[in-house]
Amino acid sequence: MRLYKMELYKLCHRKSFLAGFLFVLLIGLLFFYQELQHSYCVVNGTTYTGLRAIQMNRQITEEFKGVLTDEKAERIIEKYGFPQGAPDDYSRQKDNFLNHFIMEYASDGYNNGQDDYRPATKTIPLRETELGRYHEAAGMALRLEYYIGWSLFPDTLGILMLGASMLVLYVVSVVFSEEEQTGMKPLLFTTREGPAFGTLAKTAAAFSVSAGIWFVSVCFGLLLHITTFGIDGLGCIASLIVQWGFFPLPLMMQPVGVYLAQLLLVSLLAILELCAITICISAHCRSPFHTIVAAGIFYTLPFLGFALLQTLLALLTLLSVRGQTLHPGFLTLCAWFFFLLNCLLYSSPVYLLVARDVLIEIALIRFGTLNTGSGMTAVYTTLGIALIVLLFCTVNACRRYRRLSKI
Repeated sequence: MRLYKMELYKLCHRKSFLAGFLFVLLIGLLFFYQELQHSYCVVNGTTYTGLRAIQMNRQITEEFKGVLTDEKAERIIEKYGFPQGAPDDYSRQKDNFLNHFIMEYASDGYNNGQDDYRPATKTIPLRETELGRYHEAAGMALRLEYYIGWSLFPDTLGILMLGASMLVLYVVSVVFSEEEQTGMKPLLFTTREGPAFGTLAKTAAAFSVSAGIWFVSVCFGLLLHITTFGIDGLGCIASLIVQWGFFPLPLMMQPVGVYLAQLLLVSLLAILELCAITICISAHCRSPFHTIVAAGIFYTLPFLGFALLQTLLALLTLLSVRGQTLHPGFLTLCAWFFFLLNCLLYSSPVYLLVARDVLIEIALIRFGTLNTGSGMTAVYTTLGIALIVLLFCTVNACRRYRRLSKI
């Protein structure tokens, strides 16, 4: 425990750590504030924007909160009418959360932007709407709650996790390489606890700091959204807060609260995976600078991987267009190759942390007959790869550092 506390202090006592942490939270706050400026609400001819619009939308939704029925939908339109006017540059009409929801999901109108919209003239029975059928297939009651805050939360989380990952790279890079640079390694190996306990203390401290950065960042993001938007909407269906419509995936056919909990667990796995990769590189480098550079290159490498993947897919498509007859066995081999390569790329920390709807993107990986249906095969494969990388890098870092004690 003494060595663990000492290593924890070494990682956190620097002023640059606190300054970096505050900078990450500040960036998240600025992004969140910018999102608030797009909030808009029109009630009884009065227009509200920003925080006041959110407060008004929450206030008018309280009266109709709960299971949505055809009678409630009619009452909403009787009280507030359908959205009026042509969409503006932000695709907004003169509407509020309630009548916009009814127009979007339970009427004959729609709004896809300035050049593609149709004013609503009547409501449609919920059982005949796509939203109603989707809820029936999911086995969930159609709930009307002010869920807008949770639809914005993945974006805020992505910004915070991007900053948190940069901070983890910076902080954890010194775990093993700093002693190599300062020449303190031989002295540390002669402590009464021995190299085994020293290595374990360093590893535990690195993971503790990384998990702490994740925890504080997530709590900060949740605090911003809960104090501004409230907690309503966690019981709504998850497809309302993602950008994939009503795709028949189990991940989207569950409550918002469950989906967000899964998203947070994936982000924690990604942060710990990034920590493991960084300490593994640190154990093989002779200075923190070399560790940061190498870890940064590894962190951004998946972007190059996706470019390579798209190139290979384009070449395969070109062969098919030219009428080349490809052997079925070759096509099956290609399907497995592209499927596993996609899972490998998505298992990298950068995509697990930054991609907004990463779980849904993974579930939609389709090559031939692979991963058809629920899409969970790709999800389990991707998360399994991430877990294997985490364990392999951790073990490799510890073995590498302990091996140096015998030199």
